Amino acid sequence: RFINQRDLQQSTKVIVIGRLVKEDLFKTQKVIGEYIDLNNIQYKVVGVYQDIGDDNEERIIYMPLTTAQRIYGNNDYIDQINLTYNLNMGLDNAIALGTNIEKRIKKIFNIEPSDQRAVRLRNRATEANQINQFNAVLAILVLIIGLGTLIAGIVGISNIMIFIVKERTKEIGIRRALGATPAEVRSQIILESVFLTILAGVIGIILGALVLYGINAATMDQTDFPYTNPTVPIPYVLGALGLMILLGTLIGIIPAQRAVSIKPIDALREE
Repeated sequence: RFINQRDLQQSTKVIVIGRLVKEDLFKTQKVIGEYIDLNNIQYKVVGVYQDIGDDNEERIIYMPLTTAQRIYGNNDYIDQINLTYNLNMGLDNAIALGTNIEKRIKKIFNIEPSDQRAVRLRNRATEANQINQFNAVLAILVLIIGLGTLIAGIVGISNIMIFIVKERTKEIGIRRALGATPAEVRSQIILESVFLTILAGVIGIILGALVLYGINAATMDQTDFPYTNPTVPIPYVLGALGLMILLGTLIGIIPAQRAVSIKPIDALREE
């Protein structure tokens, strides 16, 4: 549990410790009910908390305010106030709430509103908003890089198909001479282009999954790494594969048209 009203009223010697404090001081799983010596005073552990994303917070020990006042000076001086709010209110409302709280504190203590050093406010909503903005920029950058890679791959497949058509000029001429229509030749080249595109896409998905698995395995036990357990939604993967197939079909028209434009008599002369 956490500090409650009874602890405040009776100034009980109880504490709530962070996860890292627990790992440093206790080797066993049993923590609740144990005692910690702080400045030769025994405090009973009544709770352990975890703060995902901030290791420094997990090294803090909380005790009742009245207990601290009685033991460490019996004064009413407070230099820090921690507030929490409903996460469903949204980041914008939470940021506005933090700004309003800062204005009220300055008004209560007759602090000039423009003074930026008298009150230090740390709003997690503001930090989360900055992280979201960074992630949005990063997502756009990754999208640009991904599209560039996709286009480069499609152009590479087109060049391969053009080279294949050039190498198979005689074969195409023989087929045309035996009665193959331009539509049949065009369909064959486009189908080969689509096949190469699908093969490359599937191989790319498998390699991408292996890379994500490797990153996840390497960062599984690291709490300070910002992008643990990276994943890609399946619809995105299927969408990228579908776009690649569509572009592969369109880009296959170029070598297909080149194959159709070859005259059978000229192809049969090709050595």
